[in-house]
Amino acid sequence: MLNLITMKKQAIQFTKLLILVFALISSPVLGQTHDDSTHQEGHELKRFRVAINLAHAYIPAAEDLGSNYVIIPVYGLDFQFRITPHWALGLKNDIEIAQYVLPETDESGEVQLRQNPFILSMPVYYTPKGKGLTLFTGPGIELENHHNFWVWRLGFGYEIELPGHWDFAPEFVYDLKNGTYNSFTIAIGVGKSF
Repeated sequence: MLNLITMKKQAIQFTKLLILVFALISSPVLGQTHDDSTHQEGHELKRFRVAINLAHAYIPAAEDLGSNYVIIPVYGLDFQFRITPHWALGLKNDIEIAQYVLPETDESGEVQLRQNPFILSMPVYYTPKGKGLTLFTGPGIELENHHNFWVWRLGFGYEIELPGHWDFAPEFVYDLKNGTYNSFTIAIGVGKSF
Protein backbone atom coordinates (compact mmCIF):
# COMPACT_ATOMS: atom_id res chain seq x y z
CA MET A 1 0.00 0.00 0.00
CA LEU A 2 2.82 2.38 0.91
CA ASN A 3 4.53 1.64 -2.42
CA LEU A 4 1.32 2.52 -4.33
CA ILE A 5 1.04 5.86 -2.51
CA THR A 6 4.69 6.64 -3.28
CA MET A 7 4.16 5.79 -6.95
CA LYS A 8 1.10 8.08 -7.12
CA LYS A 9 3.08 10.96 -5.57
CA GLN A 10 5.90 10.42 -8.08
CA ALA A 11 3.41 10.34 -10.96
CA ILE A 12 1.89 13.64 -9.81
CA GLN A 13 5.35 15.24 -9.53
CA PHE A 14 6.30 13.93 -12.96
CA THR A 15 3.06 15.33 -14.46
CA LYS A 16 3.70 18.76 -12.93
CA LEU A 17 7.22 18.78 -14.36
CA LEU A 18 5.92 17.84 -17.81
CA ILE A 19 3.37 20.67 -17.70
CA LEU A 20 6.14 23.11 -16.75
CA VAL A 21 8.37 21.89 -19.58
CA PHE A 22 5.60 22.19 -22.17
CA ALA A 23 4.72 25.68 -20.89
CA LEU A 24 8.35 26.73 -21.31
CA ILE A 25 8.44 25.24 -24.80
CA SER A 26 5.21 26.78 -26.03
CA SER A 27 5.83 30.36 -24.84
CA PRO A 28 8.73 31.15 -27.22
CA VAL A 29 7.12 29.23 -30.09
CA LEU A 30 3.75 30.94 -29.82
CA GLY A 31 5.32 34.35 -29.31
CA GLN A 32 7.52 34.07 -32.40
CA THR A 33 6.86 36.95 -34.83
CA HIS A 34 9.83 36.87 -37.21
CA ASP A 35 11.35 34.32 -39.56
CA ASP A 36 14.00 32.23 -37.84
CA SER A 37 14.98 30.25 -40.93
CA THR A 38 18.11 32.38 -41.12
CA HIS A 39 20.26 33.58 -38.25
CA GLN A 40 23.67 35.01 -37.50
CA GLU A 41 25.18 36.64 -40.54
CA GLY A 42 22.51 35.28 -42.92
CA HIS A 43 23.34 31.58 -42.48
CA GLU A 44 20.46 29.16 -42.87
CA LEU A 45 19.27 27.60 -39.61
CA LYS A 46 19.99 23.87 -39.61
CA ARG A 47 16.93 22.38 -37.90
CA PHE A 48 18.23 18.88 -37.08
CA ARG A 49 21.27 17.72 -35.13
CA VAL A 50 22.42 14.17 -34.42
CA ALA A 51 25.28 13.47 -32.00
CA ILE A 52 27.17 10.48 -30.65
CA ASN A 53 28.52 10.77 -27.09
CA LEU A 54 31.17 8.88 -25.15
CA ALA A 55 30.94 9.44 -21.42
CA HIS A 56 31.60 8.27 -17.90
CA ALA A 57 29.01 8.45 -15.14
CA TYR A 58 29.54 8.51 -11.39
CA ILE A 59 26.67 7.19 -9.26
CA PRO A 60 27.45 7.92 -5.58
CA ALA A 61 24.96 5.37 -4.17
CA ALA A 62 26.05 2.51 -6.44
CA GLU A 63 28.23 -0.37 -5.33
CA ASP A 64 30.19 -2.64 -7.62
CA LEU A 65 30.66 -5.98 -5.90
CA GLY A 66 33.15 -5.01 -3.24
CA SER A 67 33.77 -1.42 -4.24
CA ASN A 68 31.86 1.67 -3.13
CA TYR A 69 33.21 3.81 -5.96
CA VAL A 70 31.52 3.17 -9.30
CA ILE A 71 32.40 4.98 -12.51
CA ILE A 72 30.44 3.62 -15.44
CA PRO A 73 31.16 3.89 -19.17
CA VAL A 74 28.21 5.38 -21.08
CA TYR A 75 27.39 5.56 -24.79
CA GLY A 76 24.89 8.11 -26.01
CA LEU A 77 22.91 9.07 -29.09
CA ASP A 78 21.17 12.44 -29.23
CA PHE A 79 18.59 13.85 -31.65
CA GLN A 80 17.61 17.53 -31.64
CA PHE A 81 15.08 19.61 -33.54
CA ARG A 82 15.80 23.34 -33.46
CA ILE A 83 12.61 25.39 -33.25
CA THR A 84 14.53 28.69 -33.26
CA PRO A 85 18.25 29.47 -33.04
CA HIS A 86 17.81 29.54 -29.25
CA TRP A 87 15.32 26.71 -28.52
CA ALA A 88 15.33 23.01 -29.42
CA LEU A 89 13.56 19.80 -28.46
CA GLY A 90 15.39 16.52 -28.28
CA LEU A 91 15.76 12.88 -27.46
CA LYS A 92 18.83 12.15 -25.35
CA ASN A 93 19.50 8.43 -25.08
CA ASP A 94 22.24 6.75 -23.06
CA ILE A 95 23.17 3.19 -22.20
CA GLU A 96 25.30 2.48 -19.13
CA ILE A 97 27.68 -0.40 -19.79
CA ALA A 98 27.93 -1.90 -16.32
CA GLN A 99 26.38 -4.05 -13.65
CA TYR A 100 26.01 -2.51 -10.20
CA VAL A 101 23.71 -2.52 -7.18
CA LEU A 102 21.88 0.26 -5.38
CA PRO A 103 21.09 0.07 -1.65
CA GLU A 104 17.56 -0.46 -0.33
CA THR A 105 15.00 1.04 -2.69
CA ASP A 106 11.73 -0.17 -1.16
CA GLU A 107 10.23 -1.36 2.13
CA SER A 108 11.45 -4.94 1.51
CA GLY A 109 15.01 -3.78 2.17
CA GLU A 110 16.33 -5.54 -0.93
CA VAL A 111 19.09 -4.06 -3.02
CA GLN A 112 18.40 -3.18 -6.66
CA LEU A 113 20.58 -4.88 -9.25
CA ARG A 114 21.12 -2.69 -12.35
CA GLN A 115 22.40 -4.30 -15.55
CA ASN A 116 23.11 -2.05 -18.52
CA PRO A 117 20.23 0.39 -17.93
CA PHE A 118 19.04 2.44 -20.91
CA ILE A 119 18.02 6.07 -20.29
CA LEU A 120 15.58 7.74 -22.67
CA SER A 121 14.95 11.43 -22.00
CA MET A 122 13.21 14.30 -23.78
CA PRO A 123 15.00 17.52 -22.84
CA VAL A 124 14.37 21.08 -23.91
CA TYR A 125 17.55 22.84 -25.06
CA TYR A 126 18.28 26.54 -24.71
CA THR A 127 21.25 28.22 -26.40
CA PRO A 128 21.48 31.86 -25.21
CA LYS A 129 23.59 33.20 -28.10
CA GLY A 130 22.31 30.83 -30.79
CA LYS A 131 25.57 28.87 -30.66
CA GLY A 132 28.14 27.77 -28.10
CA LEU A 133 26.80 27.23 -24.58
CA THR A 134 23.68 25.03 -24.44
CA LEU A 135 21.56 24.37 -21.34
CA PHE A 136 19.08 21.50 -21.22
CA THR A 137 16.53 19.91 -18.90
CA GLY A 138 13.74 17.40 -19.22
CA PRO A 139 12.01 14.22 -18.07
CA GLY A 140 12.92 10.67 -18.93
CA ILE A 141 12.88 7.04 -17.92
CA GLU A 142 15.62 4.56 -17.10
CA LEU A 143 14.70 1.16 -18.52
CA GLU A 144 16.20 -1.94 -16.97
CA ASN A 145 15.15 -5.61 -16.73
CA HIS A 146 14.60 -5.60 -12.95
CA HIS A 147 13.02 -2.20 -12.29
CA ASN A 148 12.44 1.02 -14.26
CA PHE A 149 13.12 4.46 -12.76
CA TRP A 150 11.79 7.85 -13.80
CA VAL A 151 14.57 10.38 -14.41
CA TRP A 152 14.85 14.15 -14.40
CA ARG A 153 17.85 15.24 -16.43
CA LEU A 154 19.60 18.58 -16.56
CA GLY A 155 22.94 19.72 -17.84
CA PHE A 156 24.98 21.96 -20.05
CA GLY A 157 27.31 21.59 -22.98
CA TYR A 158 29.33 23.73 -25.31
CA GLU A 159 29.12 23.19 -29.07
CA ILE A 160 32.37 24.03 -30.83
CA GLU A 161 31.62 24.52 -34.52
CA LEU A 162 33.67 22.61 -37.08
CA PRO A 163 33.58 22.86 -40.90
CA GLY A 164 30.75 21.16 -42.78
CA HIS A 165 28.15 21.73 -40.00
CA TRP A 166 29.94 19.30 -37.67
CA ASP A 167 30.55 20.13 -34.02
CA PHE A 168 32.51 18.91 -31.03
CA ALA A 169 30.55 19.19 -27.78
CA PRO A 170 31.79 18.44 -24.26
CA GLU A 171 28.94 18.33 -21.73
CA PHE A 172 28.04 17.73 -18.10
CA VAL A 173 24.80 15.91 -17.19
CA TYR A 174 23.08 15.47 -13.83
CA ASP A 175 20.35 12.81 -13.51
CA LEU A 176 17.98 12.49 -10.57
CA LYS A 177 16.72 8.90 -10.68
CA ASN A 178 13.48 7.84 -9.01
CA GLY A 179 13.66 10.90 -6.76
CA THR A 180 16.31 9.12 -4.69
CA TYR A 181 19.50 8.39 -6.62
CA ASN A 182 21.60 10.70 -8.71
CA SER A 183 24.37 10.41 -11.24
CA PHE A 184 26.91 12.81 -12.67
CA THR A 185 28.10 12.31 -16.24
CA ILE A 186 30.89 13.93 -18.20
CA ALA A 187 30.60 13.37 -21.95
CA ILE A 188 32.32 14.24 -25.19
CA GLY A 189 30.11 14.34 -28.25
CA VAL A 190 30.48 14.74 -31.98
CA GLY A 191 27.45 16.12 -33.81
CA LYS A 192 26.24 16.89 -37.31
CA SER A 193 23.60 19.52 -38.14
CA PHE A 194 21.50 19.35 -41.28
